[in-house]
Amino acid sequence: MKIKEIKQTARQRLKGNWKVAILNLLVISVLSGVISQVIFGVMGLASFSTLTNLFDNAGSYDPYTASKITISSGILASLIGMFVGILTSVLSVGYDWSILDMVDGAKLTVEALFQTFSRKRIWKVLGLTLVTSILVMLWSLLLVIPGIIKSYSYSQALNILKDEPEITIMEALDKSRKMMKGKKWKLFRLQLSILLWLLVPLFVFIIFLLGSLQTLENSSMNGGGVMVAFIIVFILLMIYTIFISFYIQPYQITAKQVFYRELSDGTTPFQAEQKYDEEYEGTQLEDVELK
Repeated sequence: MKIKEIKQTARQRLKGNWKVAILNLLVISVLSGVISQVIFGVMGLASFSTLTNLFDNAGSYDPYTASKITISSGILASLIGMFVGILTSVLSVGYDWSILDMVDGAKLTVEALFQTFSRKRIWKVLGLTLVTSILVMLWSLLLVIPGIIKSYSYSQALNILKDEPEITIMEALDKSRKMMKGKKWKLFRLQLSILLWLLVPLFVFIIFLLGSLQTLENSSMNGGGVMVAFIIVFILLMIYTIFISFYIQPYQITAKQVFYRELSDGTTPFQAEQKYDEEYEGTQLEDVELK
């Protein structure tokens, strides 16, 4: 399939599913934000209460104890950040998998977002994500380019894990590497063609910024008008970026999943509907542990 056909297929699959695709992105953001804020809030209140008690008992106040509390709070904050990062990562994989279900003919649902929390899947998802990150980081230590190349080599490992739940982490990575041989450039061009919706306005803004700075340097007049124009353009760009990202991200992920499905079994744009297992519909939360 050509890139144009992949993008066309992605748009076709998203018809009738755009609202849920955007809603799922909001669910990930809200869950991650709320959980982190609640944990940080509780931790902050506990630390504040402890420090207040130390100051109230001025006679027994110990600066060393106060510093230990501050350090402990910093460590806890780092651990909480890691926990929220892991949660967001697992939810993001669930989002990608729900899009793959949609590509295979399923109707996109919020429930499908949590399919990675199954007992049979969550540890492999975390393990595969961690191993992939370590391998890409190690390759990046050589030069940036090898790291980028390897990130594309391993880019299909999580999808392979979804299709083959019994596969090991290293087998998934090896299969992804073989699957992406000679295909990395095509995936890069596919993603870049969609990201241009964000990159072009950013490029225009940078040119405008440089021009505004040059105008301020060369002008002996008050630069208030230029500054106001700069602020207006900046605000408009931010609004555009926020709104277009809700279109770009589901579109980009869907296109990537169409690309994967073509690699995995060579389906044509209209054969994917026949691949989805209808018995799986509505059972994505089976065996999920929420405790």
